[in-house]
Amino acid sequence: MRKALLFLLITAFSGWIYSQNEVLRVEPANVVKEVLVDDLDEDYQDITTVTVTNTSRRTIQLVQSQRIAKKPDAWSYGTFSRRARTSPYVLSEAERENGRPVRLAPGESANFVVVLQPDGISGMGTVEVLFSDLTVPGKTLSKGTFSTKIMRRPQVDASDPPATGSQTAAPSESRPVATTVRLFPNPARERFFVETPPGTKLGRVEVSNALGNRLRKYDQPAGKAGYEIKDLPDGLYLITIYDESGNKLKTLRLLHRRFGA
Repeated sequence: MRKALLFLLITAFSGWIYSQNEVLRVEPANVVKEVLVDDLDEDYQDITTVTVTNTSRRTIQLVQSQRIAKKPDAWSYGTFSRRARTSPYVLSEAERENGRPVRLAPGESANFVVVLQPDGISGMGTVEVLFSDLTVPGKTLSKGTFSTKIMRRPQVDASDPPATGSQTAAPSESRPVATTVRLFPNPARERFFVETPPGTKLGRVEVSNALGNRLRKYDQPAGKAGYEIKDLPDGLYLITIYDESGNKLKTLRLLHRRFGA
């Protein structure tokens, strides 16, 4: 009984101390942006970086949670600590759960990324990221609000006639229609293939697990043979694709199922 009473008194006192001072500073705390995207495919991610600083006089076991204000049904949000994650970010249900607490000493800062994956759908959404101390349950110390509007840039079709009174641009001045790098088939059973836009020469291809650890590297295009993965365990993999000059083109997700979809 005494231990329970003592715990309640300590918790109440800690809550009072926190209420008297600013404990966390979130920068930026309010973000509103519009994004115009050429290639709004299912792998596109919008990423916002936020810095959280411990302005109190004690060490904080920082944890975060999300509160969705509004969004299209297909949109997914995730918030990740820069200490533990690297892009591309996998927004599975498990990944969206709160991760391990981030220890912040007085005056120390930590970077987080707020990841929006619109799944190829344009629209507007708002998410609140709530920061709290694991040792003071139920109390939000600070928060950031992130509102994003994503629009698909209209594509110019070279077959469309020019407007009345306008001059036809020379072919070299025409804006090319956006194309994309893609994998097929997806899900894959024994091997996969990479398709690149016309005029882009494929270089090396890397296969990593969902944590970003590289498992395989193919230095040359596989051509009609494809990239063999039949001996890898079933699961989600990250395929990073480079051109012949070593420039990164894209990282795509590939689902491997040896026994079909």
